[in-house]
Amino acid sequence: MTALAEISGLPDLAPVAPVPPPFAAREAAVAGAEWRLRLSRAVEDMAAALTGRGGADAAPGLERLFSAACILSGTDLPLRRILGAVPVAGEGLGPEGMIAALARLGIRAEKVPAGAPFAAGEPPRLVLPAKGEPRLQFRHPVGQGIVTLRPDGALADLAAEGEGGRARAFRLVPEAEAHPLSKAQRAHTGQSWFRALLGLFAPAGFALLVTVLLAAAAAVALPLFTIEIYANVISLGSLAPLPSLIAGMALLIAFETALLSQRAKILAWMANRVEFLVSAASFERILRIRPALSERVAVTDQAARLRSFENIREFITGPAFATLLEAPVGLFALVAIGCLGGWLVVVPLVGVFLHLCLFAALRRRARVLTSIAADESTEMQRVTIETFEKRDAIRQAGLQAAWSSRMTRGIRRQQTSQMALRLVGALGESLSAFILTTASILLLAGGAHAIWAGTLGSGGLLATIILGTRVLIPTHMLCLSVQRFEQLGGSLAQLNALMEIAPEREEEGETAPLRPLQGAVSFLNVGLRATDTRPVFVGLNLDIQPGEVVAVTGSNGTGKTTLLKLVQGLGDLSLGAIRIDGVDLRQLPLEELRRRIGYVPQHPRLFPGSLRENLLFADPFADEARQRAVLAETGLSALVARLPQGLDHPCGPDEDLGISSEFRFKFALSQAILADSRIILVDEIPNSLMDGDVGRFFRQLVGDNRRRRTVLFVSHRSDDLRLADKVIHLRYGNVPHVSTPDTLSASLA
Repeated sequence: MTALAEISGLPDLAPVAPVPPPFAAREAAVAGAEWRLRLSRAVEDMAAALTGRGGADAAPGLERLFSAACILSGTDLPLRRILGAVPVAGEGLGPEGMIAALARLGIRAEKVPAGAPFAAGEPPRLVLPAKGEPRLQFRHPVGQGIVTLRPDGALADLAAEGEGGRARAFRLVPEAEAHPLSKAQRAHTGQSWFRALLGLFAPAGFALLVTVLLAAAAAVALPLFTIEIYANVISLGSLAPLPSLIAGMALLIAFETALLSQRAKILAWMANRVEFLVSAASFERILRIRPALSERVAVTDQAARLRSFENIREFITGPAFATLLEAPVGLFALVAIGCLGGWLVVVPLVGVFLHLCLFAALRRRARVLTSIAADESTEMQRVTIETFEKRDAIRQAGLQAAWSSRMTRGIRRQQTSQMALRLVGALGESLSAFILTTASILLLAGGAHAIWAGTLGSGGLLATIILGTRVLIPTHMLCLSVQRFEQLGGSLAQLNALMEIAPEREEEGETAPLRPLQGAVSFLNVGLRATDTRPVFVGLNLDIQPGEVVAVTGSNGTGKTTLLKLVQGLGDLSLGAIRIDGVDLRQLPLEELRRRIGYVPQHPRLFPGSLRENLLFADPFADEARQRAVLAETGLSALVARLPQGLDHPCGPDEDLGISSEFRFKFALSQAILADSRIILVDEIPNSLMDGDVGRFFRQLVGDNRRRRTVLFVSHRSDDLRLADKVIHLRYGNVPHVSTPDTLSASLA
């Protein structure tokens, strides 16, 4: 169901079928008016939902234009997803915020000339005048006219409104398989994800190429002035040509400096822009792949994926890449040396060849050592994190000496691998410098021989030496940067591998439509295996009827939290099947299913943003009154009211804000209530909190929702287990025992 049908209760907007004459014109006019009315109603309703999320004091912005762009995009966008794409802010939605929000929904903005005619089937345009208010233009589906929507919601024909003044225009195009970065398109081109991304910067790349070639020509022309100075000033003893030669050299130096400055600006812009796109795409992909797949990867490895582009950016903006861009200078310089010294061109050619051979040999060795060093560094990061997590247990068990010895061995291996890698770099630097020095000496000796033979002048010798150095410097820097090249290759391989992982939504393929949840949950011979393939539990069979309360208990490591995650599709079933309302979980759209389930995790977190934004994660439709009512139900109203900005109080790291565990659990319970789901999952709450207000609100939640909502909760406390209709007792490696609270108490007595 698209957003229009969801919010207005009307079918999706579509052109009306042609009506035969003589009533065609009149019927078309009626259909056009009806279409405008339906569009206006849907836009107003969606804009009201967007502004309502910001509170009573939220200022209006471009919410109407954003709503219309989503409705007219032709894509199946649920309203909840649309609301989730727009940040909650009191200042209203601006042009940049609107474009960013549309990008989160897969609708990209392509710049077009503001006055360009509309093509048949062209998507809407966002027009941003230099003076005046933004507007949205789109083709009317009934007739051939172009309609303009203003921020106040007024609709007008483009011809009646007229065009005037300077403006920027963006075509709002839904991303499809034709996008250069899509997997389908890359399958045809054979390009990796990063190579396809660089293809989007073709205009900037062309400008960079032209700048590099012009700078190369200027760099080669400059040494040629030395020949003229020797021939016309020094040899003839005349100063008359000197001022013009100096002026020419000054102009050439200024020209080359301007080109190099422009090259640096292009590189800086490309590096920053590509870094932003890569970082955003990497983070989005990590969030969108199957949770079971992402959770197998250590936190340090996931952080390394997000930082992988740092090596690429540092290389692009560093001196090594700038020197490699001097390669065209080397080609031009070789031609110039050949023209000036004839056979002397062989010397720099041999030097370049030896540099390339050295680079190939060093890179082969560095590839192995880089892999070893990366593995040792990753292992040390893992051990360090494990040390901080288990420091109390290490002290209590008296393992300080053994653990310190383990750390020492790890550090020794890490430093040994790093030293071997650094030695490769030092060896490459020494050998490359030797080749450069030897080639320069041979070039000087050959030039001197050419002078004695009368085939080369003194000015030509100086120019040849300068040009020969320009030829050898790029390959010399190539050898010095062999470690950087290996890091670059590893980062690109890691980035491309990440972007090749299909998002969870694509892996699901065709799924059954998710109807309103009734609350029935069935476990059919469900089993769970640990990462080392040992069974955690097997053979769980249970039918939970809508409105039943089920407790999950068991010792540590028996899979209690994992069982709740399996109900949400956050893990891969090892055995059996889970059904929600009679439908296999694997046949449902899991992302939408999770939105419809209320969940209180074992460690609740507040994300950066405001309290209101965190609360609205549960239900973006909730208005101000509903939000206040839920907070009052969990006893948070007074606490929130004491905050400087109330519900709009900004959240950051918990340590900085000093937010207590009690507040976080109450807030998580508020989110679960606000979700208004037929299924509520509550992970284990600490005993210290269960003895206070949190426990009272939890028991109230269970009591108030009995027979109305299905509740699954994790607990060790016998008094809480008695709240349940059924209890699942998980036993490591065995079949779970399903019984009533009284039966379980009797069996454990």
